Amino acid sequence: MARRSGALSRGEENAVGRSTLAVMAWLDTELERLLAPDYLDGLRDRSLEDVRAMRAECQEAETAVSYLRRMAQGRLDLVHACLDHHGEGGDVDSLVERLPSIIGSGPPRPQGYGRLPSQMSPDLDRDDLTEELDAVLDADHTAALTTMTEADLRSVGEQLTAIEQRISDQRRALHERIDTLQAEIVGRYKTGEASVDGLLA
Repeated sequence: MARRSGALSRGEENAVGRSTLAVMAWLDTELERLLAPDYLDGLRDRSLEDVRAMRAECQEAETAVSYLRRMAQGRLDLVHACLDHHGEGGDVDSLVERLPSIIGSGPPRPQGYGRLPSQMSPDLDRDDLTEELDAVLDADHTAALTTMTEADLRSVGEQLTAIEQRISDQRRALHERIDTLQAEIVGRYKTGEASVDGLLA
C-alpha cells in the first residue's frame, strides 16, 4: 500500500496535539500521517489487503502511544504521591516501598477506551519513545522527587498532565481509525466480499 502524506488541519492539530520535543521520529511521522483528515478517504474503493494493512499500522502506532500513556500516568502517580505526603519527610527508599499503593492511585482521569493494546512491539526504541517524558521527569530526577519543593512538584505535575492529555487524545483518535477500518472489514464479510479467513486475519 502506498504511503499517503498530508499535514494535519489546524483544528485536528489542536485536537490531537503535536510534540514540542522530539518523541520519536517514526511515531511523530506516523501520527501526522495516520491522523491526517484524508487518511480514510476512498476507503470503500481500497482492496481488503490495503484496509487490513491500514488497520495494522494504526494498531502499531496505538501500541506505542498506549505505552507512552502508561509511562506518563505512572510518573504522574509518583508526583501526586509526593505532593500528598509533602512535608512528612522520607526518602526515595520510602517512596519505593509505597510504589504498589501509589501506582494507579493518582487523581481520576478522563474516561478513555478500556481496551488493551493488541500487541507490544519489542523493536520499538523505548529510550527515544520516552524522550519527551524524560525531559520533564527521568529516572535520575525521580529519585529527587522527595526533596523537591511543593511548587516544583506542581510544575512537574502540570507538564506531565499536559503530555498525558495530549497522548490520550492521540490514542482516542487512533482507536476511532481502528474502529472505522475494522467496521469496513466486517462490512465486507457480511456482504460476502471477504471470507472468514480475511476477517480474522
